[in-house]
Amino acid sequence: MMSVLRAKADAVIMGASTLRAFKGAVLVKGKKKHPINIVLSGTLAGISPRWKFFTETQTRKILFVGPDAPEARIREFEKVSVVCRLKKSTAPMSLQIVKHLEKLGVKKLLVEGGGGLMWDFVQLNLIDEYHVTLTPRVIGGTHAPTLVDGVGFTPHRVVNLKLKNVRKVGNELFLVYAKRTHRGR
Repeated sequence: MMSVLRAKADAVIMGASTLRAFKGAVLVKGKKKHPINIVLSGTLAGISPRWKFFTETQTRKILFVGPDAPEARIREFEKVSVVCRLKKSTAPMSLQIVKHLEKLGVKKLLVEGGGGLMWDFVQLNLIDEYHVTLTPRVIGGTHAPTLVDGVGFTPHRVVNLKLKNVRKVGNELFLVYAKRTHRGR
């Protein structure tokens, strides 16, 4: 399912923690044109421009960094990607990113995660569709990955979704939810 979603996307974004876990570029099998690969990293800590994500030549890479990212580290990454520094501003990072990508002609952005990045987009209700896969595995634990991290919502700010589609493949359920404009219970 991820391959199908990636094939439809103009760009795929992930947070630095997700990049640290996988280190590879997002490619779509059988396609000549791959989605733009985007990473959000506040300070560039713990990531390397030598990772396969950055050395893969089949994809265009954009690295969004926080306003406090060190200049020396930015210069390292400018050799292997386009680096966009986010501003200290009242506009949330996710909104700055979306506006920048719109200027580049990106119409379909796939937000792959992790939970912190998802929170940045969910809190502003910027996600049109949620694709959730239920698998017959329970990870558990306080450090297990979650769909959305962040501080959470008060009852009157809860994001409401509407089930659009359910598909069963083997023991997995693929759920597609659409956002609703009404927030709260």
